[in-house]
Amino acid sequence: METFEPVIDTRQEKEPRPSFLTVLCILSFISLGLSLLSGFMGLISGPMGEEMVLEQKMEWAKMADELRSVGADGFVRIIDQFSRMIDSLNANHYGNTIVTIFVRLIGIVGVILMWKGRKNGFHLYIVYSILAIIQLYFFVSPADIPTVMIVVNLVISGLFVFLYSRNLKWMS
Repeated sequence: METFEPVIDTRQEKEPRPSFLTVLCILSFISLGLSLLSGFMGLISGPMGEEMVLEQKMEWAKMADELRSVGADGFVRIIDQFSRMIDSLNANHYGNTIVTIFVRLIGIVGVILMWKGRKNGFHLYIVYSILAIIQLYFFVSPADIPTVMIVVNLVISGLFVFLYSRNLKWMS
C-alpha cells in the first residue's frame, strides 16, 4: 500500500496590490482610455476642413492681438507656434493619429502589466512616456513646438514614472 504525503505548496502568496499603485493605474487607464478614444474618433472624423482651419486661425490671431495689446509678446510667440503646430498636425492628420493610437496602446499595455505586478510593465511605461513626448517631432518642425508644452509633458510624465517607481518593490 502506498502512503501519500501531503504536498506542501512552496509558492508564496503575493501580497495584495498596493492601493497607491491601484490609484495610479486607474488614473492612467482613464487618461489613456480617453486619449485612445479621442484618437479613434480622430481617425473617423478626419482632418479639419478649410473652414474650420480658417476659423481657428482667426481665434489664434484674435488671442495674439489681445496679448500684444497688453505687452505679452512672449505669449504671442507661443500662440504663433501653437498655430503652426496645429497646421502641421492637421496636414499630417492620419499619420499623427495612428502614431498617437500606437503610443497610447503601448502605455495601456504597460499599465496592465504593472496592474498585474509585472516589472516589465514599468519599463514599457517609460518607453510610452518618452514616445508620447517625442512623437510630435515626427510631424512638426521643432521650431513650431512650444517649449512650455514639452516641459509640462516632461514634468507630468516624470512625475508618473517616479510615482510608479515607488511600487517597484511589489512588482516582480
